Amino acid sequence: MTTEIVLGETLQCLQNTQFDKKMEECLLRGDPSRLVSVLHYEGLTSNALTRLDQLVTKELCGSGFSRVLVVVKALEILSQNKDDLQELINHGLTAQVCLWFKAIHDLLTSDFHKSSTPLLSLTEEFYDYFLLLGQASLPVCQLSEVLLQLSRVAMETEIYFPLRLEAIRIFNSILGSLSREGLRLFQNDENQNEILSQLAAMIPTVGDYELQVSLSEALCRLTPKKKREPKANQWFPSADISSAFCDIKDRNFEGDCRRFLNIVNHCHGDQRRVYTFPCLTAFLDSTQLFRPDDDTLDEFWIDFNLGSGCVSFFVNEPEGFLWDSIHLLREEVTQYSLQVKDDGSTSTLMVFSVRLKNPIMHRNTRGQTVELSFSRKHQGELEEAAAQVFTKAKSSPPAKDTGCPVQAPSSADRHSGRSYSRKKPQSKSRLKILPLSSVSSEDEDSVTETPVKSRAEFLFDQILHSTPKSGVPELETSEGSGSALKQEVLVSDRKRAASDSGYLSHQIEGTPAQKRRVDPQLEGEGSNSGQTEHSPEGLEPTPEDEGLIGEVMAPLIQRAELANTPEVDSESDQTSGITAAFKTFKEQLQQHFTTNRQNFLQSYWHKTENHVLLSLKEGQQHISSLLTAVHQHRLLLLQRFESSIMDQLNQLEEDSTALNSINTQILVTTRTASFFQSEMQRLDSFCEKHLQRLKSLENAVSGNPSSQ
Repeated sequence: MTTEIVLGETLQCLQNTQFDKKMEECLLRGDPSRLVSVLHYEGLTSNALTRLDQLVTKELCGSGFSRVLVVVKALEILSQNKDDLQELINHGLTAQVCLWFKAIHDLLTSDFHKSSTPLLSLTEEFYDYFLLLGQASLPVCQLSEVLLQLSRVAMETEIYFPLRLEAIRIFNSILGSLSREGLRLFQNDENQNEILSQLAAMIPTVGDYELQVSLSEALCRLTPKKKREPKANQWFPSADISSAFCDIKDRNFEGDCRRFLNIVNHCHGDQRRVYTFPCLTAFLDSTQLFRPDDDTLDEFWIDFNLGSGCVSFFVNEPEGFLWDSIHLLREEVTQYSLQVKDDGSTSTLMVFSVRLKNPIMHRNTRGQTVELSFSRKHQGELEEAAAQVFTKAKSSPPAKDTGCPVQAPSSADRHSGRSYSRKKPQSKSRLKILPLSSVSSEDEDSVTETPVKSRAEFLFDQILHSTPKSGVPELETSEGSGSALKQEVLVSDRKRAASDSGYLSHQIEGTPAQKRRVDPQLEGEGSNSGQTEHSPEGLEPTPEDEGLIGEVMAPLIQRAELANTPEVDSESDQTSGITAAFKTFKEQLQQHFTTNRQNFLQSYWHKTENHVLLSLKEGQQHISSLLTAVHQHRLLLLQRFESSIMDQLNQLEEDSTALNSINTQILVTTRTASFFQSEMQRLDSFCEKHLQRLKSLENAVSGNPSSQ
């Protein structure tokens, strides 16, 4: 029986080892689908869940958040099958997941991990899985544990703010997915009283209007209407606050909740964490924004949130069912200003302007400047609220009609801000909070790169500019064929105007070249600076090129001078002479650059060959040194191994000799004992024999006393 138990335990150990190896392979590949197959093959048993728990616990302790993410995604795939999910729940899945999430909560509050992007992604994946669990008809005790973990995250001020807001939204979404009977059972659970009290106490201090709304929604969902008034009296010290909470109706949740929270925040005076003001007008750049089209809202409310460090407000979205929202985050604001302006009537306005680092989108409008106007009576509170949200310092009253921008902190703590890029789950409540509009990337203007002049063209320009006044330009004043030559030169130069600076054509048209350099955009041509930026290395003429220019230009200049002398009567001779000079110049340039190119290529390949040979030689030396070191190290290891073997053999020989000696002693002792044993037997026999004789003599004496 004992052998069967040992064999069973050994077999189970081998199976667990194989299972662990398969799971490790899935985590290395980041493949949740393959992990699902492994779990199905192993069987959705308590043993498989235990091995999975050990794996996740180990990875969380070692900061393997991406690997745990694979496990959670695999559980999501499994849980899409109701039978598989129920089987896992029966084996204690809910308790295990809550324990994992509790460990994540502790990591989120640690300074070392709170800003870890993989950890934030893993937390959001747990939120998604909690939604699946909430739809699985969990027992009240298990559902209560899930909601408790979410509420702990929402109430933890050290956790990244968007995760807190998302936690309470998931909390409400789970409650919204319950049936009426399931919600009633949960509302009657006495264990929820402590959670409700903590959520209610958070509302005045949380410092963000949207989080206040979500907390209020949770209280309304968890409190039956009949019990709402006594509960409100316990939670809120003010009769006005408790009365406003009881007046919240499901069908008018947005408007009623707005009135309730305005009372809550106003009652705290200077200690409030959310400042709310009615806005008169709002603009995104030049586009006016309007309040949501809802009869329950009496004002266009703007919230200054100290806890999340942003200014937020809801705007109308005519084309959608949901409201749109705009958030001016502290870390996205480059500067803001508060100005007193006249509105053209007897009253004055407070205008709050914000300049953002990146543009935000609303419908088809993209802008970086938001301008909000308020009544002058809110000036003091506006200054206090803006200073606490953006600079956390007291602000001074601005002068009338002046805008003195106050720079926002350049290194804002981004993890105290908020991000609304994550898709929010649908809720049965009419309250809908949209993600912050994602910043669209700027349209990249297609920039046509200015063509780069070749080296030959550059040299040609140098030649033309180096020509004296008595040279080519003076040919333009000549008659007859000289006029044709002028047109030919102008056409040729204008064809190149897009690629060079156009100095020659500008001189011909009467504009000084120096002026064109200073103001290159007068006639829409490319700037010289742009060509300089795109010029390749080595564009400037080398001394060798300058010598060639001087050599080639000598006959050209000479022919040009002859063409202007009165001794030359034939215009055809002038033209042919200049044409021959340019032809000679072209041939010499081609020959020069061909020779230089060949010399350059030969020099380049020679240097490259030398460099490659040197690199090969150095690599050979390194490899030889490495092999020598490896060989020496191997010899040293062999010597140590040999020495160790010899020591072991000597020790073995000594032990063998000792054993032989002990064996000999044992044999001698055995023989001695055998000898003594035989002698003792002989002695016993001798004694026994004589005792018998004595007894017979005694009997004989007692039978015949006379003979004695």
